[in-house]
Amino acid sequence: MVSGHLLLSAGVLLSVLAACAATVDVTACAPGLAIPAPPVPTCRIYTVSRTCGLGGPYGPVDPSPVLKQRCCRELAAVPSRCRCAALGFMMDGVDAPLQDFRGCTREMQRTFARRLTRAAECNLPTIDGGMCHSLNSPRPVLESVSTY
Repeated sequence: MVSGHLLLSAGVLLSVLAACAATVDVTACAPGLAIPAPPVPTCRIYTVSRTCGLGGPYGPVDPSPVLKQRCCRELAAVPSRCRCAALGFMMDGVDAPLQDFRGCTREMQRTFARRLTRAAECNLPTIDGGMCHSLNSPRPVLESVSTY
């Protein structure tokens, strides 16, 4: 009798674990899962430096090849299916989105960031074929549900 209850309890536990595992997609393109958190921080500095020519906390006015190499290493560590999403989180992340600067809009930065995966920059494959046509970071399902 005890072994029957033990088997039943084990079966219930396995069912609960399987249900939980099915609700969490560890391959999802989100910071902390397939994308490191924070996503590609050196690429953020590199993008602002290359696009805006700013110095100070935003990186060197003329970014060094080392900064580019670090950015490319960070981006290469992200799975190819998530690289454009990582750049999207870099641009639009909730914690610290890139901002407009005088004479250097976010759209100008976004245009450059879309090209980071191309041969002239990091030469990394993406599901878009080498260039991020969109930098829309996926949003959690709860945020996309409208309420009435």
